[in-house]
Amino acid sequence: MRGFYRITVIVLLCLPISLAAQGKLVLIGGGSESEGGWSDAPYRWVVDHAANKKVAVISYADEDNFIPDYFVSLGAAEATNIKIDSRTVADLQSTYDLLMTYDAFFFKGGDQSIYYTQFKNTKTMQAAIDKFHAGGVMSGTSAGMAILSGVMYTAENGSAYPDETLANLYNKNVTLANDFLAFLPGFLFDSHFTERGRIGRLLPFLAQWYLNKHELITGLGVDDRTALCIDPDRKAEVFGTGTVSIYNGSAYTAFKDEMPVADSIHAIQLLHGHRIDLTTFEILEGPTDVVSPQPSDETGNYAVALSGGGEVSENNDLLNFLVKENGQLHDTVVVVTAPGKGKTFIQKIKDLGGGATLVETAAASNDISQMALRNIIRRSKKILFVENDNGLLFNFLSAGPTGTLLNRHLRRNGMVVAFAGEDSRYAGHSFTTNHRTDGYAAYYGRLSYQKGLRLLPTSVIMANTFDPATTDYYENTTAAVSYAVVADSARYGIYLNKKNYVKFYQQNGRNHFKAMGDRSVLILMNRSTGAALASQPVNAGGPARDYAGFASMQYVLLNGNAVLDAGVPVPSTDAPYAFEYPVVGVDNEFGLSALQVFPNPSSSGIFNLSRDISASRNLELSIVDIVGRTLLEQHGGSLEQAVDLSGFPDGVYLLRIDNGKEISSMKVIKQR
Repeated sequence: MRGFYRITVIVLLCLPISLAAQGKLVLIGGGSESEGGWSDAPYRWVVDHAANKKVAVISYADEDNFIPDYFVSLGAAEATNIKIDSRTVADLQSTYDLLMTYDAFFFKGGDQSIYYTQFKNTKTMQAAIDKFHAGGVMSGTSAGMAILSGVMYTAENGSAYPDETLANLYNKNVTLANDFLAFLPGFLFDSHFTERGRIGRLLPFLAQWYLNKHELITGLGVDDRTALCIDPDRKAEVFGTGTVSIYNGSAYTAFKDEMPVADSIHAIQLLHGHRIDLTTFEILEGPTDVVSPQPSDETGNYAVALSGGGEVSENNDLLNFLVKENGQLHDTVVVVTAPGKGKTFIQKIKDLGGGATLVETAAASNDISQMALRNIIRRSKKILFVENDNGLLFNFLSAGPTGTLLNRHLRRNGMVVAFAGEDSRYAGHSFTTNHRTDGYAAYYGRLSYQKGLRLLPTSVIMANTFDPATTDYYENTTAAVSYAVVADSARYGIYLNKKNYVKFYQQNGRNHFKAMGDRSVLILMNRSTGAALASQPVNAGGPARDYAGFASMQYVLLNGNAVLDAGVPVPSTDAPYAFEYPVVGVDNEFGLSALQVFPNPSSSGIFNLSRDISASRNLELSIVDIVGRTLLEQHGGSLEQAVDLSGFPDGVYLLRIDNGKEISSMKVIKQR
């Protein structure tokens, strides 16, 4: 029996070491608490899992009593603000003794570098570790959450921003350490995740740690007004209005020794009520609707170039690809733009040695008389969309002979179609229209989407995702991509930035995506996954946030020589063009110059011809609608003295007469 007791004692003494994660964690991504709202459940979880129901609310600054009172309202026996404003106070034995009387710690938001520098290697740090290993609850919001992770972003040199870290994963502000609280080893936490576009920095953080330490760690991002409650056995549940995102990469490299590259980062994005095992990453309760991409891959047999920035100086690589790397240098580039726009891009194309023809999305360009312009489009192999207005562009492309021709032409085999800046959104399945005019669109569930050109029909594209000049829109630009991938059953979500571009092209019988530029491009891939849209509103009775959850997708960090396979090109059936010709002379045999059509306009649709053409067997007469379709033809002896359009809708038509040498055209109008 003595031997049994000795063994038992040894085992019990070893338990705190072998079960280092005995405590509980509550990770809160920031945002204001809401009595009776989203925060009640996770904050009550803190109280319910504290053995003595006492909560220490820890900060380095003076705080009001809202949080302590809130915990008490949720069942806490006691909740107290504890100010620890220096290393001296942090290292007092009395501070340690005070903290150890509470079974739950709650670290407030603020500056995580202050927590790190003032609390590291002090009695306060030891109290947190000891209490956690004794089964206590460690919780925190915003910066107070960030300090709880195994690998911590310390922010000692200032905040790191996504545009900076995608350009240089060794940016001076990327300061990582694993020598603080480390309650969840092998994890790196980030808060305010979607709101501040922090996927653009968390993935480079993971890459830097791997390249420096040769250790793969898990990234975990929590949105504002969202919490993740973690049991001692690492079973975790999500509460709140946003998402919890979890990332595991298999390897990382650096292009030009600084830009992060990764070919597959597994991603999980969970919503309110979802549960996961953070040891195995098995989803215990998650989204059940299966979202499979439709179509399953990109099949276009043409090249598409997409840039993130809208200034000509940010598009040198894209314009070189368009002008110099495809076709002939002297090929005409058709520049499609809003009235009065695009001039700097046209000049740059000319400076590179190319030619350019302007197509303004105005009624004048869509007039039936613009035959020469349409013939230029028919001959073109290169098109650039730049500085367009959503409404003007899509109205132009759907109404009128020039716009409808252009919309068909850009899909022909071998075309090279480029989109600069915000225009890049148009190339995909759908695009947001209010992401840069309504800073709270995603937050309040009012992002609006419009059908895109669908040159890349299973892709969703965001331009200039992480623009440091427009950080107020990060939530929109970040959330909109994954939301649309799920809502539209798309395959790819492409996050572009300034000074980079993605090209879609064919090589060796396959389609590919490749990224170029000064920042890596982030691409989300959906191969088929359980997915759902957020259900929890910010305000009671209002719409849910425009956020999506999914069980399994992949992210790629693309740059340099890395290539993403995107499917098999399927050639289209391109009919030869019939070019339009204006009146260039007179058919002397027939006296075409004297021909008149009356009445014009005609309410009945019957148009009489002033000359007898029935005997002119070498003539052909045709009626063409505004989109170039031939509706009626008469040849030689079948020519009649009147043209009957009574069976066609009101509108403008083109009457064409061909004598074999030239074509004469006349506009006729049917109007009741």
